[in-house]
Amino acid sequence: MSIFLLLRRYASSLVHRFGWAGLVIALGVHLSTAYLGLVVLGEHHLTTFATFVYFYLTTTLTVGYGDLAPQTSAGRVFVAAWIMLGGIALLTAAIGKTTSSVIDAWRKGMKGKGDFTGNLGHTVLIGWEGASSERVIELLLQDETSNDNLIVICDCTLDENPMPGKAAFIRGDSLSSTALLLRAGVPGAERVLVRTPSDDLTLATVLAVNQLNPVGHVVAHFNESEIAALASSYAPRLECTSSMAIEMLVRASQDPGSSVVINELLCVGQGATQYLMKLPEAFEATFGELYAQMKERHNATLIGYRAKGAQQPSINPPSATRVEGGELFYIASTRLKDISNGMV
Repeated sequence: MSIFLLLRRYASSLVHRFGWAGLVIALGVHLSTAYLGLVVLGEHHLTTFATFVYFYLTTTLTVGYGDLAPQTSAGRVFVAAWIMLGGIALLTAAIGKTTSSVIDAWRKGMKGKGDFTGNLGHTVLIGWEGASSERVIELLLQDETSNDNLIVICDCTLDENPMPGKAAFIRGDSLSSTALLLRAGVPGAERVLVRTPSDDLTLATVLAVNQLNPVGHVVAHFNESEIAALASSYAPRLECTSSMAIEMLVRASQDPGSSVVINELLCVGQGATQYLMKLPEAFEATFGELYAQMKERHNATLIGYRAKGAQQPSINPPSATRVEGGELFYIASTRLKDISNGMV
């Protein structure tokens, strides 16, 4: 047993010193000499490719089924002295290094030391506010459109990933740091959500994100509408929203049930929800024609239209309004697929 331990320690030292390259070279040399030794010693029943690989692995991994064995005395000595001892040490080192690499990668991800630079089509959530941020991710995962293979949490206060298995995690010193935003893959993300504990930090982060010219849609939440308007003036391509709690309170007092309706339309996973659909560039129709056909064919209610290049949507426009490309806002029980082929 002490010989095995000595060999393993030596192999581990070799791997640590030369890394994967040294380990691969050592395994290649050992595998080649093992094969040549069996050929020279006349163990031809072990030297066909498939048989040799099978015999080598079962021997060096100490499985030892006993169905194959060297037939000559010299062959037995060679297998015991070279294939067994050398192979056990090298394969143990390879397995140990692989396991260590996997654990290191997992720890690196949990501690926010990963790097998603160059990633495309994912979602980035900048800032973490506990239960509310967890709810954001749960809602993203519920909606099939944003059910990405990758959601990246980007924060400076967390010590490790708060939602392993559901999202990745990037940690840095400042949310407005360009280096941190690049590591999170903000430029190539399909959508970026900014929600931080303070409006000042959100504003600084929005300006930093805007400088990266992200290809996806960016939405930032502010508590004060004035700061949201200021952010929009500096970053007009980004969608800056503010809390509507006061407006919802007043509207509910004047029109009872309004807050319930608004919450229902924004909630994913139950009842009717408000969605957006992008139309092909060549699509043409009137708003009234689309309204009637969407209701009849899909039980969806068309509520607004945003023309190409427009910043704000037109809610409940006249029926005669020409729809030429752009985006539709509608209400339906589920998100509709491309409906433009079957429309006027």
